[in-house]
Amino acid sequence: MARASSTKPAAAAGDGAPPAAAFRPAAAKIGQLARRRWRALSVLGVVLAIGLGLRGVWLRVSPRVAASERYLIAASAIAITPPPEWIVADVRAQAIHHGQLDRRLSILDPAFFSQIQHAFALHPWVLKVERIEKKPGPGVQVDLVYRRPIAVIESPHGNGRELLPVDRTSTLLPPEDVPLIRRQYLPRIINIAGRPPVGQRWEDGRVAGAVALAERLGDLWEPLHLVEIVPSARQEVLGNRQYFVYEIVTRGGTRIIWGAAPDEQVPGEASFTAKLQRLKTCVEKYGPLDTVKAPGAVNVRSELLVTPRMVKKPAEAAAPKTQVK
Repeated sequence: MARASSTKPAAAAGDGAPPAAAFRPAAAKIGQLARRRWRALSVLGVVLAIGLGLRGVWLRVSPRVAASERYLIAASAIAITPPPEWIVADVRAQAIHHGQLDRRLSILDPAFFSQIQHAFALHPWVLKVERIEKKPGPGVQVDLVYRRPIAVIESPHGNGRELLPVDRTSTLLPPEDVPLIRRQYLPRIINIAGRPPVGQRWEDGRVAGAVALAERLGDLWEPLHLVEIVPSARQEVLGNRQYFVYEIVTRGGTRIIWGAAPDEQVPGEASFTAKLQRLKTCVEKYGPLDTVKAPGAVNVRSELLVTPRMVKKPAEAAAPKTQVK
């Protein structure tokens, strides 16, 4: 009996694989993307080449363009914020000269703004350069914030004394630019040694506290007949706190023991407002502090303490006056 064969017919070659025609659409898409990418790169290359070429041309011709008359600004075309009445110096002319702006500038110069900024920012009377704006013409407007003299430092000068004006940041201002008659009526800070260059801040920490006190008392300085601020030679110590203390001398010779500077927060010491109120109370009770009838000392640090004036002996002659410049 013949055995039935279990062998199946062999599969045809390539049975189960996709036909070659199935790859054609995908290959076509890849080719299209490649061609598009190549065209884009070609266009980009052309643009870059043109850009580099134009840049090269500009680098060659820009000096001539920048130097052309229509882009140049003369020193006379630089305008600034008018200085306040307390400044007699020609800030504009000095800044232009020292900053070398008297040569003609081009508004196309990349350093145009920085040159003007530096020239005016370095002037000792300029606190801040707020804005620099180009104007038609061509011209330029420089908006400035000026420093204001708050007090003077009494400094030895030859056989006399010199009154050196400072602003609220303790920066030394040009003395010759502030008339002597004005400096004589500003709050005077004494017993300060040394001096910084004009336009720089005083490093002595006592100056900052004295200037802050003079500024806070600004409008009341004349009505209260105040003359000078005397900082302590050394700092007081309270726990881990160290701070200078100040006295104020009136026109009548009264010593006002004020204490720490307004910005110091000293435990047990009254605030600036409380101290000022005590001083006003003293004036209401004892009268103005510009005569020899006023108290000898007034302590306002923690409470109001008034010390009567001691009568001077005839032999105690007044010290001779020295020349003030």
